[in-house]
Amino acid sequence: MADLTGGQLNAIVKKLGGHDGALRFLRGELVVFEVQPAPELVLDFTIQVDRTIRPTYPDWMKELKHPELELAGPASYDLQSLELWLHDKQKSGTVEGNAIYKELKRTDALENCLNLQDLLAIQAKGIETFRKLFAGKAVFAWKSVVLDRYGSLGVPCLVERDGEVVLRWRWLGDSWSSHDPALRFAK
Repeated sequence: MADLTGGQLNAIVKKLGGHDGALRFLRGELVVFEVQPAPELVLDFTIQVDRTIRPTYPDWMKELKHPELELAGPASYDLQSLELWLHDKQKSGTVEGNAIYKELKRTDALENCLNLQDLLAIQAKGIETFRKLFAGKAVFAWKSVVLDRYGSLGVPCLVERDGEVVLRWRWLGDSWSSHDPALRFAK
């Protein structure tokens, strides 16, 4: 008793449900259990991609801009080894998606980016894996830039929506911030 302060004793009584709860505890009608921490969720970061099968694109797609890259990439890799790349202007503000695309093409960096197949494999890992590595971000697969039937360019991305990992398409005329990295294989 000497180790507990009056404030601590008062807090114990409150946790037991006040005066009535403390009396129930003393009569043996209320039992206190030690809370066990929840076991840590074991996440699998290994991505497997069948590079022999072309992914299915939306019906509004008119043309895949880089068909030569569609099936390129490793069949297996560790998701934690990916680089979250930002255009220089994204680091301090925003930049139009067209500028990102132009820079990736200019520097021959598209081949190191992920594609739609990779995003689908990441999506299949579920929300916990996505949150662990990409919480609060939309991650993009620039190998899979498409032209739609109206002449606009779009790129696929994964985002969290309503507790799920969702595949979306973003038009290159939009602005990208530091929360919109390109996913790339580390060099």
